[in-house]
Amino acid sequence: MCRLRGKLKKGPRAVQMLAVAGDRVRFTAVQEAVDPPQGIIEEVLPRRTKVSRQASRRSGGNVEQVLMANLDQVVAVQSLKDPAPQKGFVDRLLVAAERFGVQGVLVLNKWDLADPDEPVARWEYFEKLGYRVIRTSAESATGLDELGEILRNRLSLLIGASGVGKSSLLNGIQPGLRLRVGEVTGKTGLGRHTTTRTELFPLVGGGFIADSPGIRGFDPWDIDPIEVDRYFPDFRNEVENCRFRTCIHRDEPDCGVKDAVRAGRIPAWRHGAYLMILKDLEERKEKLGYRGRSAR
Repeated sequence: MCRLRGKLKKGPRAVQMLAVAGDRVRFTAVQEAVDPPQGIIEEVLPRRTKVSRQASRRSGGNVEQVLMANLDQVVAVQSLKDPAPQKGFVDRLLVAAERFGVQGVLVLNKWDLADPDEPVARWEYFEKLGYRVIRTSAESATGLDELGEILRNRLSLLIGASGVGKSSLLNGIQPGLRLRVGEVTGKTGLGRHTTTRTELFPLVGGGFIADSPGIRGFDPWDIDPIEVDRYFPDFRNEVENCRFRTCIHRDEPDCGVKDAVRAGRIPAWRHGAYLMILKDLEERKEKLGYRGRSAR
């Protein structure tokens, strides 16, 4: 059990937490005889990768919330029912994966509850973009072997809204974890929080998995509005057909992306998810004076 050296916490901070799950640190043991032994973190070592989002408004100001460090992949868990899929949520998580250079994986949980008449074209579209899409059910053990394989020997962040079944999936893959499982309330259709902090668990077959608290919103960190299209793989070729180099694919004429939407190469819902992220980033930039990296 370690605490941070006081000097690390001095001065203004642009991040919510100095050390997060997945960080490698240098520490000094101070009480080795107690159970558990006690130590002090002297230094947080440089991160190979990370995934960050804009901290909640309650934190005040423009604050980065690092969810995990040194990870290989973001595993976005989306339930098909109880609770219902969140509009645009998967798109945001995959944008964050693209932004921070880690692999994006989509898990469609509660597959056994899905309406057989419900269109699956949206989920198949992500597969066409090259993302791994795994259909799972903790109740029937569907897809657990496939999910376990994608987690093996990797450092992964499991992320999704409360009630989508993240902890149930991990218990199904490795029963010894015995993670608490919550229920979805009938009144709101939303899940209750059972995981209160991000924890890193070793997997029997190799690798580590971080189980994170359920989240209902995700604003990727360090993206300037003009850069958003970089993180939509399906936009990249179409951008070359835009008349203006700074086109943001909203109101401009002769826009290659909008032409692709009209032609059916890009679904309207996908363009809509892009516009929502763009709008949120523009509002954040205006209110907080956020300065992203240089425009293209």
